[in-house]
Amino acid sequence: MRKTKIGLWGISLLAIGLFSIGVSFSYNPTSEDTQNLNSLKSQLDLLIVEDRVNLWDFYDQLKTLEVEYDEDSRLEYMLWNLKDYIYGRLFTFKTADKVSSESFKQEFLSWYNTGFSLELDDSLQNCTGWYNTLDDISFAYNFPTALTIATWYRESTCAYYLPNNGDGPFQIVNEDYGTWEITQAQFVDTVEDFMEFTKSKFDRYDGQLTWHLSYTGFDLTGISNFAALYNGGIKSGDVILPNNENYLFDGYGVDFSGATRYGIFPQFIKALERELDNEY
Repeated sequence: MRKTKIGLWGISLLAIGLFSIGVSFSYNPTSEDTQNLNSLKSQLDLLIVEDRVNLWDFYDQLKTLEVEYDEDSRLEYMLWNLKDYIYGRLFTFKTADKVSSESFKQEFLSWYNTGFSLELDDSLQNCTGWYNTLDDISFAYNFPTALTIATWYRESTCAYYLPNNGDGPFQIVNEDYGTWEITQAQFVDTVEDFMEFTKSKFDRYDGQLTWHLSYTGFDLTGISNFAALYNGGIKSGDVILPNNENYLFDGYGVDFSGATRYGIFPQFIKALERELDNEY
């Protein structure tokens, strides 16, 4: 499970004197507060340097700190201001990527949005409520949001709880998340773990495989390689052949009819269609 920088960031806040207990709940920022905020924003800019993961990490940590110190109105104000600033940076970069990749995604969708062999229920209903969080984290890790959603669906039907086997919503077998109820913070951890887990699998074949998977671009080979690495596959030249093609294609085309739920690829197409139709 990923480790955070909250401890070091908390020390930085303490050094500037923001941790002061006993401030009244009715609070108006002083000129000193404004100066401190500007100084902290400058420090954050140096730490972030447009690094997507750092952007997300600091935003997520500031949200946590804001809750932990909600009885200190001055500190709560400062943390909220910093959190809003960081998310503004993240949102600006993310929106630019969305705009630049929209035509490519539309073309990809028009090419593959056909051949669904089953009339299944709208299986994305359980997934849509967390789109913004999944989209933020996918952007941070430069990973297709629709593929994050498709994997969550395939592994646990977009469960927002901890399955009985303890492997979490993304079924990562080398983690023990416990069972049943899940908090928002725990859910975010499972998504981040999914990103790190996927990256570690890709790194094993760095330079050996041909694929294209990013927040702004992807291809069928990349999605197929991902599914094979995630669910088990055999390396053949510059691709990984899935041991279980149904995991990838269930519900897509005549050869994969008879499924009760979509595989990674058709669910990816459905999630991408929703994203482009702004249904999230």
